[in-house]
Amino acid sequence: MRKSHGVVPLAGLLAAASTIHANADGAMLRAVQSLDEPRGYCLDIAGAGPTLDLDAPLQAHTCKGESPIDDQLFEADAQAIRASEHDRCVAVEALEPGQPLRLRACDGSRLQRWRFEGGQLRPGSRSELCVALAAARGEPWGTPRLVSPAYRRQTLALADCGATVAALTEFRWLEPAEVPRSRADTARDGMPFDLAVSLAAFGHEFDGAIAQQTAALYAPQPRVYEPEEIAVTKDLAYGPHERQRVDIYTRARRPAEPVPAIVVFHGGGLIGGSRAATTNVAEYFASLGYVGVNGGYRLAPDAKWPDGARDVAAAVTYLRDHVAEYGGDPRRIFVAGISTGALHAATYVFRPELVPADAARAAGAILISGPYTFDFAAAGRGELAYFGEDRSLWPSMVVNGNVSRTDVPVLMTTAEWDNARYTKAYAGLFHELVTEHGVTPRYFQSLGHNHSSQLLSLGTRDQSVSSVIVDFVERTGAR
Repeated sequence: MRKSHGVVPLAGLLAAASTIHANADGAMLRAVQSLDEPRGYCLDIAGAGPTLDLDAPLQAHTCKGESPIDDQLFEADAQAIRASEHDRCVAVEALEPGQPLRLRACDGSRLQRWRFEGGQLRPGSRSELCVALAAARGEPWGTPRLVSPAYRRQTLALADCGATVAALTEFRWLEPAEVPRSRADTARDGMPFDLAVSLAAFGHEFDGAIAQQTAALYAPQPRVYEPEEIAVTKDLAYGPHERQRVDIYTRARRPAEPVPAIVVFHGGGLIGGSRAATTNVAEYFASLGYVGVNGGYRLAPDAKWPDGARDVAAAVTYLRDHVAEYGGDPRRIFVAGISTGALHAATYVFRPELVPADAARAAGAILISGPYTFDFAAAGRGELAYFGEDRSLWPSMVVNGNVSRTDVPVLMTTAEWDNARYTKAYAGLFHELVTEHGVTPRYFQSLGHNHSSQLLSLGTRDQSVSSVIVDFVERTGAR
């Protein structure tokens, strides 16, 4: 059965041996005090991987958050401490001070019997002795490429407990998941490996079928919040059309001070999509203490350019007038959109002449993989339904080439697996903003993600996208 002790000191754990048989994953034995190593010192077999030396004395080594970690995995087995992956037990050659710890074939002898007393690992038949680190400072030791700071190590041996500083003799169990990573190449660490492989397999292609498969990949992912933490008020009308609705999410116990509000608009190729695709986004923002808003808008062919931007403006104006009722700050309303939602949000932000003059101004915009322009020679069904069939008007309708306002702070993202339709549109708009208007919006490439997984990841353990959005919101002032 799996150990349940986690970070609890080891005192008394071996006294109830039948309850602490560890599974094959094992755990780590860490010195309670960090001493000169913030990551802590763990019981360690010399070497690692192909250089592992099972016959060398055991040592105290920086607790590792990177594979391989089989050299630091141990488990309590009756009165023995067993190396989980190597079927050997911790032993000494003699029950005397100064004796180093070693690994030997498990035989149940008194040289392999241990008990914990007051957080100290003591020989079963010599309770005045205990395992101790040699000193308060270790020495730099072999460190893999890209790991920083360098690993450190110390020697371990039996010592007279009464004559040894307690900080050098106290240990506790540590689950591997508790150990912070030390590698420098951590940009992709947030995404689970199986998701990264699946998304990469789709490549740069993206269509409705891939969108459905991507959503199916994320549906079972654990959430970092519980449903009971969230309160929601649904179907609030900001206009007469049935799609001109917002759902407002807050923490069940709202913060005392007004908080930013973030309204997100879904994608769907101008003619499809719904708020159901972005529920997780509003929920996640609410779980953080913000007001999360899930916004709808009219679709083509019922809606024609620039109705999408006008719906965004109307929703923000509604929130300006009502968000305080939900604990939100009317001066800090952010618009966020993905794909078509980003197009409509960008049109609202960068082309104010297209929306009513009294429309509320957003505090900032988060634009995720938007089609800010399109290939005029290959217009699709959505473009024809929304922009109309008069091709001569298209260049004046898109965002690219028509920016007239740049005073709203903007964060733009694209996905690593976005196709050229989105990366070219982003690149053109970014170039226009920098070269023609002298402004540089923030930009982030969502590593490992495809077009729709960027927002699907919000609320999961993958914080690679959400952390950037939160940083932008927190560092953008009120309008």
